[in-house]
Amino acid sequence: MEKLDELGLKGKLVLDAGTGACGMTEFLEKRGADVVSIDLNKEFMEECRNQLEKANFIRGNLSELQFIKPETFDHVMCKATVSALSENITLFVSSVFREFYRVLKDDGQLTIIDYYPFNEETSPCALDEVQVGIWRLEKAVYELLGESHLEEYPPQMIEDELKSIGFAEVEESIRRDELPWSDELLGEHEELIEEKIEEIEENYLREALTKKLRELMELAKEKKVESGAMFELRAQK
Repeated sequence: MEKLDELGLKGKLVLDAGTGACGMTEFLEKRGADVVSIDLNKEFMEECRNQLEKANFIRGNLSELQFIKPETFDHVMCKATVSALSENITLFVSSVFREFYRVLKDDGQLTIIDYYPFNEETSPCALDEVQVGIWRLEKAVYELLGESHLEEYPPQMIEDELKSIGFAEVEESIRRDELPWSDELLGEHEELIEEKIEEIEENYLREALTKKLRELMELAKEKKVESGAMFELRAQK
């Protein structure tokens, strides 16, 4: 996160696109930015309002920001949100990016930080087999249920889309996520996968998937689960 300090956001009006657990909103506030934080999740909104007093939290669809006037923000921050857009069929990457472009001032900047695709052949850093195993198991369970899951978009695809929309300059950098997976995060994934497995009708599939989950959790107890590579794109309007 230290690299973001060079953006000089103090006194700037910043849109935190995708509040989540409000970690980025808090980060921006501490650096003196005036923050508007938007997310579809009602629970996130309520929890974050209790944690932070200054930020303006709005429940909304990032592809439909008509309530925001054009050229409003100095900066749009989008961390771990692009990969989550596929979870909701009303959100499409291109329409969200167009809204970012519209609400940014003429000299505004967009920063996108997200996970690099979990692909052994193309990943810029070594992958943690446990993290990848958990991620792929979770994704497989969602697909068996006919539900959408997080989608890792290659940074080049996003860069091409941003340029087609009108962003003048796009800079890319790659880094490993700073923190390993915590026990709490592992527990959240385990609980989520267990709940989803229970929704599968076929008994043999439930047993096989549960066995795989147990194997992964046992491996996770033996080592720290490292996060994969993340990319950062900075796009100038």
